[in-house]
Amino acid sequence: MFIEDILSMEKLSDKPPKRLQILMTEEELSLISSYTHQNEIYGRSAAIRTLVEIGLKAEQEAGRFKPRKE
Repeated sequence: MFIEDILSMEKLSDKPPKRLQILMTEEELSLISSYTHQNEIYGRSAAIRTLVEIGLKAEQEAGRFKPRKE
């Protein structure tokens, strides 16, 4: 890892992130690893957050998900 990569990493939010433990198959982990490398994403957590965001947006656009107003 290069210092430029560390300096360019985005802050998630002003609040500390919450930890989530998840069980995945080897195949799912392999697909996430491929996605991470192909999209030049630093770290598996960042890739999973990106994939969740993409999935939620797709579900919202399809009308199957409405986020709660906080």
